[in-house]
Amino acid sequence: MDYEVAIIGGGPAGSSAGYWLAQAGHKVAIFEKKAFPRQKTCGDGLTPRATYWLRQMGLEQDLHKYHFYKGLRSYGFGRCLEMEWPDHPLYGNIGYTVTRYDLDQMVANHAEKAGATLFTSTEATKVDISRDGLEVYAHSKSQGDFKGSASQGDFKVSARYLLVCEGANSRIGRSLGVTRNRQWPQGMAIRSYWESPRHDEPWIESHLDIRDSNHTLLPGYGWIFPLGDGRVNIGVGLLDNKTNTSKLLDAFLEKIADSWQIDINAPCTAPTGGRLPMGFSLSPISGHNFLIAGDSAGTINPFNGEGIAYAYETGALAAKCLGNALDGGGAASLARYEEELNNNLGRYYKVGRLFVRAIGQPIVLHTCVSIGMRSKPIMKQVMKVMANLM
Repeated sequence: MDYEVAIIGGGPAGSSAGYWLAQAGHKVAIFEKKAFPRQKTCGDGLTPRATYWLRQMGLEQDLHKYHFYKGLRSYGFGRCLEMEWPDHPLYGNIGYTVTRYDLDQMVANHAEKAGATLFTSTEATKVDISRDGLEVYAHSKSQGDFKGSASQGDFKVSARYLLVCEGANSRIGRSLGVTRNRQWPQGMAIRSYWESPRHDEPWIESHLDIRDSNHTLLPGYGWIFPLGDGRVNIGVGLLDNKTNTSKLLDAFLEKIADSWQIDINAPCTAPTGGRLPMGFSLSPISGHNFLIAGDSAGTINPFNGEGIAYAYETGALAAKCLGNALDGGGAASLARYEEELNNNLGRYYKVGRLFVRAIGQPIVLHTCVSIGMRSKPIMKQVMKVMANLM
């Protein structure tokens, strides 16, 4: 089985890249180790920047059946502010909440309809890269559920180029030499689902005064994202890797349980968590015949922990560079990938890394939040910056 591009990972970055490459007429294989639909740790909130990329892929109508929300309700230091998304000239002002259980299957199926070959329940176990191409060794855990193979077991495919989109814990990425710059930010997040009569609220909600057991203000926030289906997604994310996120979530649930009318002893699912590599903290993200996108490249927004929009964006950019390489540009087209990423997001992420360093100081965090929550105009500007909607 010969392909032009092999994509490891069928999440937002991999499926979007697969869609764009297949749409351009290239022969693409996507390897996803789970079967769709599958659960994924996420806040499930789509900002206007994320919905823009889904519209670009022709999925706007598919989004209409999910819960629409108009902006952010923020709490902090006894104050509450409600702020609609700004009307951005490119990204618009529309947000949705869609579980990754539904969203990732939607985009992966869209890539398959465009012509990509989707190998589900199939883990890429090893990649052998040579100067002229590569081979992907894979193991299928289910029988007859993908094109090109009739039974479960081991097989391999050949390709000219590789795109790694495995997420934050990319084993293939590590085999290619990808490491994290430990001086740059990495967050932690945990979430679960709960039944609530307020499941169709028109706002997503954030709480900016998350504190540990010593009542110390932490650099992070708690969220409640209504899903419109009887459930809400509740979680906490923070930049302090020393804090027990499970205990932090328990404390946050106790704080908001009465307001959201949830039974803290009856979650719909067990809490799940994960790491959030931010601000281009992983490298290298390109080589002679491979690129890395999405969380595997550390592209999560350091201002707010958003990853979906940047997975779609870097997946599309990787597809563009890979398409140029296949159309005759060769390795030089792949070398431009990192330059284009820096042109699009480099300065913004540089400021984001400085922001993370600053709010890691409790006195700075306390001052910024307490001042900001006193002024809706200030917070609306902060919202634009943090969601990258300037």
